[in-house]
Amino acid sequence: MQHPFSVPFARWWLLLAGLVIASPGWADEACVKLATTTEGVVKQALTCNLTQQAFSARQQAAQYRSEASGRLDDLRLSVSVAPNTFGNDQLDDGYIVELSQPLPWPGTLNLDRQLADDRTASIQALTAHHQVELARQLRLALARREYRRQRLAINRENQRLWQLLIGTLEDRYASGTASRSALLQAQHERHLLMENAIQLQAALERDNSHIRQTLNLPAETVFVDLEKDQVPTITDGQLAERLSMLEQQPQIRALQAEQSQKQHELERIRKQRYPNFSLMTRYNSLWMNDDQRWVVGVGINLPLDQGGRSRQEEALRADQQALDWEQRDRLLAIREQLAQAASHYREAGKRLQLYANELMPLARENLATSRDAFRSGEADFQSILTAQRQLLITQEHQAQADYQQRTGFAQLTAAAGLVFVSDWQSKNHIENGGHHE
Repeated sequence: MQHPFSVPFARWWLLLAGLVIASPGWADEACVKLATTTEGVVKQALTCNLTQQAFSARQQAAQYRSEASGRLDDLRLSVSVAPNTFGNDQLDDGYIVELSQPLPWPGTLNLDRQLADDRTASIQALTAHHQVELARQLRLALARREYRRQRLAINRENQRLWQLLIGTLEDRYASGTASRSALLQAQHERHLLMENAIQLQAALERDNSHIRQTLNLPAETVFVDLEKDQVPTITDGQLAERLSMLEQQPQIRALQAEQSQKQHELERIRKQRYPNFSLMTRYNSLWMNDDQRWVVGVGINLPLDQGGRSRQEEALRADQQALDWEQRDRLLAIREQLAQAASHYREAGKRLQLYANELMPLARENLATSRDAFRSGEADFQSILTAQRQLLITQEHQAQADYQQRTGFAQLTAAAGLVFVSDWQSKNHIENGGHHE
């Protein structure tokens, strides 16, 4: 006989299972499809990237360890009995109970807490630095994908132009006013473009795969063209401000946390030169005199190996010196990376402006003039071939300049220790150690 509550109970379990599977922990909607803007993709990566999630988990673990540090060791309880009393009624008269509490030298527990805080600060800085690197890698990947997409569009436009010219040459060849070599050359140019289109399409698919991996997107994710955002203009004042904040960058903060940790380790080693104490109380039932059964006392360890501790102190001071040199080297590298990235960014911007304002209009006008002259018979096939190739080269160079400006901005933003475009206008991320939730 079926239990009257078995069917509804099963339905409740199915409903509960459905709710669990549909919860954000199982299928995060933010990690299912690609965002529509570059900044949206960067923000999406901070949530979906698996390595970033690992950093966040390590940071949480370090925070828990920090909260658990700086506490006294547990009490130690020991019970002893006389073996010869086992199995008889003398057991109650032959046991020893001891309770002890270790007491470290004053200030040691506080140093333990500070060491745990140093480790937490180091992981927080490394997490922030990974966010900077993740944003840089994504901006580079998106810029590369946009570059290939632009070149593919340029390729298709030039294929159409060559197809129109091939139609004209076929008519002229049929009428005897054009040579077969001109027709074959035009067909060859179009086939070269077709081959290049195959390469670009395959490279675009590989770019999509790289972005899917970085964002932890499903394999069936459909990629759409992002909204083409303008590369922000970075002023000299903004660059000067970032140069004045080099010591607040995440990778420098990580080194500073290591230095603080070494200093606290050195102070703790010095504390070990002093004895540690242990309070003890004992009850010994073997004593015949009741007044002697309860015993209280103090245990002291004797730090006799002062030479070994001296070597440990020297090792920590050497570590501090190494970290100091490493920090100076890192500051110098960041400063020059910022200057070099700014130079590449400005160079690409000027080149892009030159192509947009002068070179591209000139190339299109030259092609239109050559086409009109070819149609009227005033120019030969070689002139239109040269003009067509010049347009293709100019278009590709313009796309390359746009790509270099976007990659330059990605490198510049990373060199400044920033994640989002809005960070160029804000100091809140610096006050938070460069970390974004």
